[in-house]
Amino acid sequence: MIELTPLKYFISAFETGTFSQAARLNHVSQPTVSIAIQKLEAHLGGPLFQRAKSGLTPTSMATQLYHDTIDSVAHLSSLENRLSGKPQQTLRMHCAPDVLLRPFRAALKSLRWGGSDLQLSFTDTLLNSEVAFVTASCAPSDHNFIPLLTEGFGIALERHHPLAAHDTLSLEDIQNEPVIERPYCPTADRLDIVWPNRPQSSANAVHDLQLLELIAAGFGVAFVPLSHKGTQKDVVVRALTGVEMQTRTVGISHRRSAFASDLAGKLSAANA
Repeated sequence: MIELTPLKYFISAFETGTFSQAARLNHVSQPTVSIAIQKLEAHLGGPLFQRAKSGLTPTSMATQLYHDTIDSVAHLSSLENRLSGKPQQTLRMHCAPDVLLRPFRAALKSLRWGGSDLQLSFTDTLLNSEVAFVTASCAPSDHNFIPLLTEGFGIALERHHPLAAHDTLSLEDIQNEPVIERPYCPTADRLDIVWPNRPQSSANAVHDLQLLELIAAGFGVAFVPLSHKGTQKDVVVRALTGVEMQTRTVGISHRRSAFASDLAGKLSAANA
């Protein structure tokens, strides 16, 4: 019979790609996780991961085990908390309109079956949140901020656009292209400095998911963070040459309460 705890360690390792991060998420030592997974492999009769200095690569058996057990582990973890009398807690979370959640999917998965019986409740405003995915410049002064990634900006355009064949683009290449604005992000790209004589905007988006859909629909091009590359199959992102683009740092902003600090730490560890 497979026990619940080794499966928790296995799921953490599968989602984070290392035993060390799985150990941090479960508040145990790395050898504890490694030994538990070795025993699980012996029980199942085959390896679950290919080990390398760069991290763990799941085998086909690991992929099947993950998809067959993730829902059950989440349910049993929640049941365990309820039967032990732990109250359900609501985590108020916010995602800024210029931040996409896709790069942090592994971090969110870690909350699905983790130590607390959580209910996620997304808020429209940052100030009402306990944990938020935001840029450093937008983090409230009464929050702590954990940086996760620093990135630059590029040009996003519809994948069938003639310019999509280029590896890089210049302002001259796009000088006659209609531009979709991102007015909701005060430090998004400073188009007024980088491109003061740009064409009149063709549309204004209210968040980056909508922005990508407008690009895919052919409304124009846009300056976007480079991490948006690959998030919409009909949109490509190309580096911009000839100008000095600013960078941004995206991370987790959280209240200084023990509850929010603990969850922000777990999210950060899962995304490392």
